[in-house]
Amino acid sequence: MSTEKQHVILVTGANKGIGFEVMKKLLKSFSKENKDLILLGSRDLKRGEDAFHSLSSPSNVHVLQLDTSSSESIDRATQKIKEN
Repeated sequence: MSTEKQHVILVTGANKGIGFEVMKKLLKSFSKENKDLILLGSRDLKRGEDAFHSLSSPSNVHVLQLDTSSSESIDRATQKIKEN
């Protein structure tokens, strides 16, 4: 029985540019047995979902709508993270 703790990794701006490249690197570095959760943070939910699909919809990745310039958005995202 494994006693490893699940980690939650949040990548902001992950639907394009540097954030998207970070997502690709994380997914390449994780083994299939890895239970860590990666949150693909994107201001625009549709663009986040498009990025998710272009990454082949990995089961350990969830799209999270997040605008880091908005306190309300940060509060909503924080609540969603706590629910997981």
